[in-house]
Amino acid sequence: MQNIFNKLITTNGDMSGDVVSETVDLSKIDGYAIYASWTGSPVGSIKIRTAVNDSNFVDYPGSSTSVNGAGEALWEITTAFYDRVQVVYTRTSGSGTLNIQINGKGTES
Repeated sequence: MQNIFNKLITTNGDMSGDVVSETVDLSKIDGYAIYASWTGSPVGSIKIRTAVNDSNFVDYPGSSTSVNGAGEALWEITTAFYDRVQVVYTRTSGSGTLNIQINGKGTES
């Protein structure tokens, strides 16, 4: 297995509102890791959403994480049998800045 990509999918996201990351194509990916870090005093939740097409995203089970002030989260997904992934922050109150990076591993053909 080799590293297929490692990229930022949200840069300085404004957490004074909801934030939706760039959607990532996983067609050549076996597994991935997502790292999110945020500053400030945001309150809400952050989670992974996945889809087998371009539009019907659903919550990835067990990925929802509470946000209450500055912090970080890391998700490691070892089997990805869907085609798209994104990260969604849903604001309750406060504000801050969100950065999200994804690293994908697989076998290029």
